[in-house]
Amino acid sequence: MTTPLIHLLPKLPERFESPIKLLFTDVDDTLTWEGKLPPQTFIALQQLRDAGIIVIPVTGASAGWCDCIVRTWPVDCVIGENGSFWMQRDNSGHVTRHFREEEAIRQQHIERLKILGTELTRCFPDISYTQDQPFRLTDIAFDIGQQVQVAMPVAQAATAWLREQGVSARLSSIHINAWLGAYNKADTAKAWLQQNQPGISLEQCAFIGDSPNDEAMFEHFPLSVGVSNIRRFLKQLDHSPHFITEHHGGFGFVEFAETIIKSARPLVVSH
Repeated sequence: MTTPLIHLLPKLPERFESPIKLLFTDVDDTLTWEGKLPPQTFIALQQLRDAGIIVIPVTGASAGWCDCIVRTWPVDCVIGENGSFWMQRDNSGHVTRHFREEEAIRQQHIERLKILGTELTRCFPDISYTQDQPFRLTDIAFDIGQQVQVAMPVAQAATAWLREQGVSARLSSIHINAWLGAYNKADTAKAWLQQNQPGISLEQCAFIGDSPNDEAMFEHFPLSVGVSNIRRFLKQLDHSPHFITEHHGGFGFVEFAETIIKSARPLVVSH
């Protein structure tokens, strides 16, 4: 394991030497906290937009949630279901979906996942599907911390069981997500970047998240941040964030947004 000791994760600096042009962010327990989106967080999203900084949520959330987010939040794109697709809104408000796999392959995968989902709930009777499962297009998700509270050892065992069946499975603060397909959050974030913002390098991007479901993003983005509530997961991570906020969830996101905006402004040196 390469995880640093928890107390050694550095706090956010006052400002970054190079301005950040694009921020990828997880949603649940990164933008939200205790199941709600704090008003301060929504304001911070708008302030980032006003400062010319692109914000792209990268989430395990269902297609239904992603459609709502891209239509109602101050963002123009959302990467959803752990990298299965992105939804993009144009200037007229029209939203298009871009999937990483062809429809026929997606259908084959979802049929296999349904069978595995039935087997998992039989093996782990304390675990059931998330309430938004009907609004998912490419994955299955199980509730371990949203409507119910499942003991962490049970959630970890169920995640391991899914991986033993040959599927990708990741544990977040509220869900277990499982999918079939050669993609994850980081792969799709980089694919989106190359296709839509080829002039922005990885070094000009940042990511903020809160759980093992964000580990691929922590690994592949040179500047990554964990909100404070990630501390309970750090021992499980092979790839940790580079910095940690003082506050939890969306309040930690506000901290990071303030640092990004400050770094985008010219440094005034007093004489």
